[in-house]
Amino acid sequence: MKVMDILLGSDPAVRRQTQLYLLGEENPYSDDGWVGEFLSCYNTETHTWGNGIYGPKWISTFYTMRDLQSLEIMWNPEEFVEDDVCVVAMFVSLLTYGQHPSQVIDEMIQYLLKWQMPDGGWNCSAVYGTSRKSSIHTTLSVLEAYADYEKHGYRNLLPAIKEQIPAGQAYLLRRNLMHRESTNEIILPYIVQFHFPTRWKYDVLRALVYFASIKHPYEPALEEGLELLKKKFEKGYLTKGPTHSGRLHFKMEKNRFGAMNTLRGLMVLKEYDQGFYEDLLHREIQVPHA
Repeated sequence: MKVMDILLGSDPAVRRQTQLYLLGEENPYSDDGWVGEFLSCYNTETHTWGNGIYGPKWISTFYTMRDLQSLEIMWNPEEFVEDDVCVVAMFVSLLTYGQHPSQVIDEMIQYLLKWQMPDGGWNCSAVYGTSRKSSIHTTLSVLEAYADYEKHGYRNLLPAIKEQIPAGQAYLLRRNLMHRESTNEIILPYIVQFHFPTRWKYDVLRALVYFASIKHPYEPALEEGLELLKKKFEKGYLTKGPTHSGRLHFKMEKNRFGAMNTLRGLMVLKEYDQGFYEDLLHREIQVPHA
């Protein structure tokens, strides 16, 4: 069996994104599969998931909405206010995806613009004066928010955003997406593993997906991350990877084959290594069942 056949036979959300991003085919949204299971967990009395806004992780309204966004559900999010750079950035991504009116989103963008640090990135703890260095987690969340602001048609603060983006990207690229500048060690052991859902945490695949999604030109600083990705495709697919601890509504993927990780990895390779991408599509693979 080939990897494309597996993805097209997977959950409707995976199938739709495979058709859209790998095959260039439009496909209707569906409330079946994982999306339907998430929707069935919604509490119509409290109008929340998990009876909370930001907690408990990962069944709260915020993180459920993040999961639904990753599955590209058709929906309109509500308005939230939060005083944390990383969380505000993730809210911007949610609200722009839901085409929320620009006033609240622009207020959030103004907040993010205020907190870029001298090294080019962002850190949630900078708001409280406890850090002088940026965080890979927060920096990627802000860059994703800025990309979503432009992608979904918001323009008011685009010039200011574009002034900050190169320094934010350089913050990650100087590290080849994974190394400490001071010692060249891997920043955190788990970032070279690929997770889905990513939650608020950084990993190399999430960074590669960001750069591929904005069609950032290839540069040598991406090469180590791309080589890591290709190595993990050794069996023709990516595994579902480890999960971040916390409560779940349900397990989206129950065997070792990671449909969403595989899809995301193929999207990156389609952008940066067409030959390797084509080879994967033609390779016969054995589907793991455990």
